[in-house]
Amino acid sequence: MKNITETARHITDIWDYARELAENGLISEYGYRRHLIEAVYVNNENTYQHILLFTDTENCYMVIVIDVIRKTIEGHCLLDLNKEYGIN
Repeated sequence: MKNITETARHITDIWDYARELAENGLISEYGYRRHLIEAVYVNNENTYQHILLFTDTENCYMVIVIDVIRKTIEGHCLLDLNKEYGIN
């Protein structure tokens, strides 16, 4: 995955989807209200983007997966860097 945060282009609107995540406590309400995105990554084939949104836990992000070709949201998953890298 390549970090394209500074150059990412708009593929599809994620904020209705993110609203549901916020309403269920899965992302930061503060970040949702301000439409804050931590980072955007794309795979080598430029077919999928991962958009990282803030949660209320440090070093944890909700990742929204975008199909670049179909311009659709494929789903989401939690990226917990604390768990992945043993961060305390």
